[in-house]
Amino acid sequence: MYRSLETEAIRLSRLLGELLPFSIVRKFEFQGWKLRNSKIDFPYNWKDEKAPVTFTNEFCTISHDKESVYLRGWFGGESLVLIDGKPYGEINAFHKEVNLTVYCDGKKHLIEIQTVPRGLFGNKEDSVFKFCDIVSYDEDIREVIVFTKNAIDVIKESKNKHLCKALVEITDKFLSSIHLPRNTETYVKTIIENPTIFAQVTSTWSYPDFPTYEITYSLEIKNEIISKFEKYRNEISKLHKIFPKVGKAYVGGHAHIDYAWLWPVEETKRKIVRTFANAVQLAKKYKNFVYIQSSAQMYEDLEKSYPELFEEIKLLVNQGSWETVGGMWVESDCNIPSMESLIRQFYYGQKYFENKFGKISKVAWLPDVFGFSWILPQIMKQAGIEYFVTTKLTWNEANDFPYDICNWRGIDGSEVIYYSFKNFEDGYNGKISARSIINTFENFRQKELSDKFYLSFGYGDGGGGPTEEMCENYTPLNELPGIPTVQYTKVENFFKQLMEDLEGKEIPVWDNELYLELHRGTYTSQSRIKTLHKTAEEELRVTEILNTLLDENHQERIDKLWKILLRNEFHDILPGSSIKEVYEHSENELKHVIDECINIQKSFFSGSDRITLFNPSSYEQSIIFEFDKNVRLNTKFESVKTYKGTYLYHLPDENLQSLSLKTFEFYTVENQKTENFEPMELSANYIMENNKLKVLVYTDGSINIFSKELEKWAFNEKGNILALYKDIPAYWENWDIDFRTTNSIQTLSATKIELLEKNSLREVIRATYQFEKTKIEQLYILEADSDELKIETKIDWHNRRSLLKAIFPTNVLSRSAKYDIDGGYIERPTHSNTNFERARFEVPAHRWVDISQYDFGVCVINNGKYGHKVNGSTIEMSLIKAGIYPDFFADE
Repeated sequence: MYRSLETEAIRLSRLLGELLPFSIVRKFEFQGWKLRNSKIDFPYNWKDEKAPVTFTNEFCTISHDKESVYLRGWFGGESLVLIDGKPYGEINAFHKEVNLTVYCDGKKHLIEIQTVPRGLFGNKEDSVFKFCDIVSYDEDIREVIVFTKNAIDVIKESKNKHLCKALVEITDKFLSSIHLPRNTETYVKTIIENPTIFAQVTSTWSYPDFPTYEITYSLEIKNEIISKFEKYRNEISKLHKIFPKVGKAYVGGHAHIDYAWLWPVEETKRKIVRTFANAVQLAKKYKNFVYIQSSAQMYEDLEKSYPELFEEIKLLVNQGSWETVGGMWVESDCNIPSMESLIRQFYYGQKYFENKFGKISKVAWLPDVFGFSWILPQIMKQAGIEYFVTTKLTWNEANDFPYDICNWRGIDGSEVIYYSFKNFEDGYNGKISARSIINTFENFRQKELSDKFYLSFGYGDGGGGPTEEMCENYTPLNELPGIPTVQYTKVENFFKQLMEDLEGKEIPVWDNELYLELHRGTYTSQSRIKTLHKTAEEELRVTEILNTLLDENHQERIDKLWKILLRNEFHDILPGSSIKEVYEHSENELKHVIDECINIQKSFFSGSDRITLFNPSSYEQSIIFEFDKNVRLNTKFESVKTYKGTYLYHLPDENLQSLSLKTFEFYTVENQKTENFEPMELSANYIMENNKLKVLVYTDGSINIFSKELEKWAFNEKGNILALYKDIPAYWENWDIDFRTTNSIQTLSATKIELLEKNSLREVIRATYQFEKTKIEQLYILEADSDELKIETKIDWHNRRSLLKAIFPTNVLSRSAKYDIDGGYIERPTHSNTNFERARFEVPAHRWVDISQYDFGVCVINNGKYGHKVNGSTIEMSLIKAGIYPDFFADE
């Protein structure tokens, strides 16, 4: 070939661009818009208005045969289009036109545009209503343009050079044979509707004023285009003998809508209406079109705000055009939530889908979640899930996950079918396009198992979903040779087809967690939200147990609180990767959950002269508790005054069984004197001691612990070393911890050590650290008869792009460590022999991390930290990870 296929494709695109203006039958400025009943002119600046604003107008027009009528305009940001009061469509950067053809019946219709001054990804837009047009297209010419564009796209994307050469020759012959008017007077009128050259000719120092509303359409030109196109289409069809179809793409329309991310939840609720309304119209317009959408929370939001649109979706679900996929309340993070929370995600999600749509989902749909706990297959299987879809492991920064299809085996042996696809054209936000179809099939690595693959299409993350253009590509791509066949289908139906191909074949098994080699900072970012979430989980658990044990009737109220918690587990909220407005809202919601749980718990017990204790754990516990009053109990007890002014009580002869309650009467002793301990500053190393442990507190704030029973020191010289790192990841600020971050270690030393409390029940030492503007206080608490040293940490944080860790270099030798994953534990290597192990330099864990040898071990337990690593013999726990995007002041 004389020149490259890339050059040929560019030239053909420019040839095709000249047809676009001749597809427009009519075009006129749509005037008469009002804001609060006052007429406005273009451009209209509404920056002083409270968003969303609503513009209103009326239209009355008729659509002729083979003609489609569209609203085209820019209102100043993402917009919902309502017609006669019902949500109908959307306008944004990727949905620039709304098809009004079904309303072009000669009757008068009310049109409303609800606009926010933001783009799909939360970016600020100028609050300017710039223009609005009504445009009528010739459907036959548009079909020619769409078909030919797809042929050119195959030339761009296919690696079959012989196919591409044939398409170049046939397409050039077709486009070159069409004779369009080239006189200057006519050609000037075409420029504004020819995007392939408009930007170029208007980029010069000066350029003509190109008319906006003058039309070049004619029946004579149409007839020539159509007659020559039929010959071209026939020539294309002949190529199938030489270049038959290969592979089969099952596709479904989709909009990944982050429940919060670069915008607050209230904006998400508007995104849901805009996106769902758009999908409903596409489902009505295109035969066999299928739309898939997860997240029961989003359907519930829609049901409350626009019940008529919700009812339309129910009809589409019954017709098979809409699939309620996923089975979860939201597309939740799957590292940080407890096992109970993950169970509730499916419990409430599946229950909602069954109640509202008559069926549960068999497909877990989590394309964008940042890694998956080993406990998930067990939960999925028991929730009726058979299949699991994600694309996130294709993001791994160092190692490829080895499979696109496998049996994912969970901690208890349960298995679900794992499926992933890699699409270089926007991943799960793909398109029905030659590029998406061809590259996704080429990237499918297990063609020995099946020639079928799945692809979701539609703009996403900020919502939006599929476009008419994507749907119009469906037919041409099926007519073009040498590429996969395309078929709309529900995800569940795809898996049924896939399982037929897999029958009798050996499917690989992945028996482990699905670790994402990226976004490791999400175990730690936004520390407050993680602590509040953990507390809310615990309070809900306690409240529900008490509600059951005491036969109370608060379950409906508790269910509502669970749903608040679950929506805040969304995979850009709980991981810490959203804007500050999200966390202001989320923190308030989680505080509400905690407060409501406490109020419910209090309602179970009456009487101001009683203390009721409850043991929510699965094992018997000794009784030691803190109370704000100095009282006498109707049982044997010991009490001391704490450094805070509260009172610590120990009942030496009492234990509390698992899930049991004990109530004690008390009376207040008037004017009783209590012994006060005077805090003292320590200038030398200090030893705290009980009958089990000896704790050496160094003047720099670090410690070592000696077990009297085992006669071993826990740490190699020192433990609980606070270390600060400069943390500047390559891309994702609040998501990532960089592999090389630990090269910048700065060890902190305490500026002050104080003995705060020493009595018969415990000793308390406070270590204070001050660096730059940040202050840290750590309390070392050693209780009598305890084999635990408690460390309470309070941080007044004022650093950016910094990572704070607590380091514990133990005296244990082990090639593996155990990490709590709430539904069990997972063992991970302590070494970095392979590249896979090196990539796991920060890993998730829940309550505890343990490293043990045959005769000795050290366990670090926590109440709301999730980022850990055992490196050799050293346990590391991440305390604060503060990036600068998208929340510049994360954890300030």
